[in-house]
Order: sequence, then C-alpha cells, then structure tokens
Amino acid sequence: MNSWRILLLPVALAVSPVFAHGAFAQNTGLDCFTPTTDVPAKIAACSRNLESRTLPAGARALALLARADAFVISGDNTKALADYDAALMLTPTDTGALIARGKLHEALGNAEKAEADYSAALSRDSTTAEAYALRGALRLKRGATTEGLSDLGEARRLDPSDAATQRVIGAARLKAGQSGEAIATYTAALAANPRDAAALRGRAMAYANQENYAAAITDFSAALAVNPKDLAALEGRAMAALHSQLFAAAIADFSALVEARPGEDGPIFFRANAKLQSGDAKGAALDFNAFLAKHSGDGEALMGRALARQTAGDYAGAEADLSAILAVMPAAAQPLANRGYVRVMMGQHRAAAADLALAAALPDAPLEVALWRYIAEVRAGLKGEIALAASAKNITGAAWPVPVMHYFLGTLAGDAVLAAAAKESAKEPGGATGRLCEAYFYLGEAALIVKDTFEAAKLFRAALATGMTRYTEYAGAQAELTRLENAR
Repeated sequence: MNSWRILLLPVALAVSPVFAHGAFAQNTGLDCFTPTTDVPAKIAACSRNLESRTLPAGARALALLARADAFVISGDNTKALADYDAALMLTPTDTGALIARGKLHEALGNAEKAEADYSAALSRDSTTAEAYALRGALRLKRGATTEGLSDLGEARRLDPSDAATQRVIGAARLKAGQSGEAIATYTAALAANPRDAAALRGRAMAYANQENYAAAITDFSAALAVNPKDLAALEGRAMAALHSQLFAAAIADFSALVEARPGEDGPIFFRANAKLQSGDAKGAALDFNAFLAKHSGDGEALMGRALARQTAGDYAGAEADLSAILAVMPAAAQPLANRGYVRVMMGQHRAAAADLALAAALPDAPLEVALWRYIAEVRAGLKGEIALAASAKNITGAAWPVPVMHYFLGTLAGDAVLAAAAKESAKEPGGATGRLCEAYFYLGEAALIVKDTFEAAKLFRAALATGMTRYTEYAGAQAELTRLENAR
C-alpha cells in the first residue's frame, strides 16, 4: 500500500475525538497502523479494531486496507482480496486502494479485473503515474502495444525519475525490434541509476541486436558486476563473445553457465561451437557428444560434431554424422557438400563426386562445391572441367572463389590466385588468412592432379601454416599431407 496512508493515520488518530474511547484508546488500536515486521501481530491488531461496531466508516476502511496489506505479505491472498473489496465498498474513490487491489488481481492472474482497477484509479486521479505504469505494463502483456506504450509514456511524463517505467518501455521497444529506441530508453533509466542491472542487461541485448557486440559485452559485464548471479546477462555476454570471435571468453562464460545450470544443454552446445571455432576440435567433439547423448537426432549438433571430427582427423566419424543427417534430410545441400568434402579427405573420390554433384544441383549449394566437385571428379578419372566451366559461366563478377575456378580451367596463373586470396583475406576481421588457406589447399590439389607430390606437400603445409583450423580446406590439407607422408 502507499506509505502516506500508514504514516498520516496516527496523526489523525491523535486529534480526532472519535477515538477518545473504545478499542482506539488502547495501544492495540494504533498497532494496526504502525509499520512493523510482525505481520501476525498487525493482522491481530487490525482485527481487534474491526470488532468495534462504533468504528466510523473511514477508519474501518483504513483498518481493512492495513489488514489487507498484511494478508498480502503473509500470502493469504483470499483474505486480502476480501478486505480490499470491503474497504472499497466504504471508500470507492481511494486510488491507492484501487491500485493495491489491481496489483493483487494481477498477481492472481485476473488481468481483466486488474486493468479495471487501474483504470478506475485513473478516472479518480489522472495524475497517478503508478497507475499508468501498471496499466501500461499489463496492456503490453496482453499484446496491446500501442495502448501500453501510450500509458507508459504518460507515466514517464508524470514521473521522469521512475527508472522502472523506463525499463518496461525499453523492454517493449526491444521486443518490437526497435533497438535504437530501446537503447535510448535504457540509457535514460541508467541516468537515474547507473547500477540498474536490469537496464544494463536490456541495453546490452539491444546493442547485441545491432551487432554492436563490444558495447553489449561492456553492458553485460557491468550488469554482472552489480549482480554476479544474473545468468541472463552471463548468457548474453557469452553469445556476444562468441559472435565477436572471442572464443576463450565465450568458453569461460558458457562453462560457468554449465555449472550454474546443470540441467540445461544449450550452454554445452554453444561451448562446443566456441571450442570448434577456437581450434579445440577434440574438446568440441566431447561437448557435442554430451549434447547428442540427450538430443541424438539434432541436425545442428550432428553437423558440429562432424566438423569437429573432420578437423580432428576422424573422417569416418564425420562421414557417419553427415550420413545420419542426410538419412532425415536427403536433399540438404550443406550436409551433402560436407560429406563430399570428407570423402575427398578419405580418398573416396568417386563417392565424393556423386555427393558433390547432387549438392551442386541444389539452389542453396555453396560456391566452393564446384571446386571440390572438380577435384573429386578429376581424381576419380572423370572429366571435371565440364561441370566446373558451367559453374564459372553462371557466376557473375570475380568474387572469391571464382579466381580458383579460372585457375583450374587454365585461364589464370597460380600467383594471381594467391594475390586474389591475399586481397580477400585483408577484408577479414583481425587480418585472418582464411582465403589464403583455401588458395594453398586448392593449388596443392592441382599439384596432386599433375602428380607433383613435392609441390603439393609444400602447398598443403602452407595451408596449415595459416592456422585457419575452422576452415574445411585446412582439414583437407591436413588429410592430403598425412596421406602423402604415409605413402613415402
């Protein structure tokens, strides 16, 4: 209840002649209205007051409201609601009582009655910011976004310092995909209270939606500094770190989530992804194993484990995972392509060519399928130039990996391919050398095709030297180099 009713009442009792006799002449009368942590004693004192048949209507209403508040604290909502109803029968214009009953109706899941009480309070006093804020939040919950935001805007106008209202508006803007507006609203809330963990987390989520992961990580970290147990902020920071390729930080946060939420598998899945991208293929495979133990048919986890196994040199395991996906989705381009890549790594070129031909015919096939298909077909003794020339003809421009296609077709020199790869790599975050890894691998395959094993080995080693472990071409170079070394 509003504190003004409790604080002002003893003064009224002291001066009113009505209370010069009966129960109010005793200390037990005032105990009903005196702030206390002894809730049962407060309920008993109010009940004694209400036993008086001579108690004036106004005083009876106040005693009922005080007892209702105490019942709410004690958890006896049925008795609390009965007291609020009785009090409002006596003083139907009490806005504080209407708001209190509205809150109780809302807590009990009766949104319609709650909104009616908030509206009634506003019809009595249209300057009550709390009623606008409560009704606005309730309207948002039932999907009346325009009306809800209008109410919350009025609450903010009446009480600009109310950070809670700002947070609710921010959350609504965030849910509506209005990230910029959400950031502005949360920033206003944080101006009132810089240590508002919920506002910090909300603004961080809005930043993440804008892919401003650095700002998101800063706010998530600030929220966790205020409340280290805020697991939503920890999860948000972990995901932002993963998107930022800060794999060590992501792994640390996901590990903390695994410990904090032992029954949840999501953090294990995302930690596996972070480990895979960081180059810890064996650790990723273990996490994917743990996840798949409970979700055996999960296609994304099977794909992730296939990539981890492929990087770790377990080509048969990778092939099995990809085949499991294709048993359910036989026309999925990426799993078909990946199984084709793995079969090239295993030296099964004819089977690889079949997979890659199927993948190439699908509309969502990745461009590099044409290159791997060419490698598989030529090394299987087939005429791969025909399909590759058709693919190159259908691609406009000279974007990567078109230069490699022209190299295989004999219209571009190897040095030009490396130059194009270096130019593309310069565009990658942090100066990564992924395109160079790809270029060295493809040039190495070209050397193998003409049986220049010495040059091929040198080029495969150059691919591995880039350190781009999360690239399929890295795994391919590793497989080919191992086979060359074993053949000596």
